[in-house]
Amino acid sequence: MKRMGAPSWAKWIGNTAVTLVVLIWLFPVYWIVATSLKQKGDIVNPIPSFIFNPTLDNYRTIFGPTYTFADVVLNSFVIASCVTVLVTLLAIPAAYSLARWQTKGNERIAMWILSLRMLPPVAVVIPYYVLASRLQLIDTYLVLILVHMAFGVPFAVWLMRGFFAEIPRELDQAAMLDGYSYPAVLLKIIIPLATPSIAVTAIFTFIFSWNEFLLALLLTDTNAVTVPVQISKMILAYQVLWGELSAAGVIALLPLLFVVFALQRYIVRGLTLGAVK
Repeated sequence: MKRMGAPSWAKWIGNTAVTLVVLIWLFPVYWIVATSLKQKGDIVNPIPSFIFNPTLDNYRTIFGPTYTFADVVLNSFVIASCVTVLVTLLAIPAAYSLARWQTKGNERIAMWILSLRMLPPVAVVIPYYVLASRLQLIDTYLVLILVHMAFGVPFAVWLMRGFFAEIPRELDQAAMLDGYSYPAVLLKIIIPLATPSIAVTAIFTFIFSWNEFLLALLLTDTNAVTVPVQISKMILAYQVLWGELSAAGVIALLPLLFVVFALQRYIVRGLTLGAVK
């Protein structure tokens, strides 16, 4: 009986520990949601209140004429979606080429591509601003899509290169013996097999574009303002609008949760691609 009881106790302790860790990680999410539903008096109260009368005033404020958050969310969604699609379309053939054709400078090219992603945005934001200003692209969707792609493509190429390298080359060779060309092999064999990894790359690209702040702050003004930039406007010189800030944070979090949960099964498969031969 003792031998049977020990594993059950160990399992109970393990489940309890996992539950506590999950609760600790989820507590900030709960707190920001709760703060977004509080009245100003409950928010500024020095004693935290867990029981309060919920209100939607903060959400009404951010979606009102002052912050026009509906338009801002639409801006971010359009920009992030376009960046994700374009980056994926460009990164797939580039990553496949680097994974399959082993040339003398292949590794150097791959490292050079990755180094472009390591470049801090603050180092190039002024040249981007000058160039966009001369082309009259300031405060447009196009300028943010282009600059986000400049940072998204190198990371996507590097990530998918590793995924494609895990797919056996024998599949390519067998398909070519059947008369397939390189583009046909990529479209009909490699991409279907690498769908989970492509989905993971697309999620990272979408999250980067959605959350990017510095470039969006300096390259937009009114028409193409994104969610992070609009949220920053709720931090005033002598006051922080905690209720509106929390409500905006909740709204900013929802699309990311939707994308992650919609592609959840691809995430697990993509992250474990190549783990089992």
